[in-house]
Amino acid sequence: MVVIDVHARDVVQELINKNISSTNDFEWASQLRYYWTEKTLDLDVSMVTATIPYGWEYLGNSLRLVITPLTDRCYRTLMGAK
Repeated sequence: MVVIDVHARDVVQELINKNISSTNDFEWASQLRYYWTEKTLDLDVSMVTATIPYGWEYLGNSLRLVITPLTDRCYRTLMGAK
């Protein structure tokens, strides 16, 4: 959780530094986002134009997990291939 939270902090700081203020901006859309739907009690994962139901995916060996710009590119590729 700490690695993911530190990455999220860095992403938010980068969005602030780039003056991203619209949800239509690619910099925002290209981030992995989680949305809770009250009506259906579902959790969806969105990135760029893809939205899929959250399935409690395995995040790997969390003690060795490092999130880099390449990791983000892999997530975008995998989400787009759904």
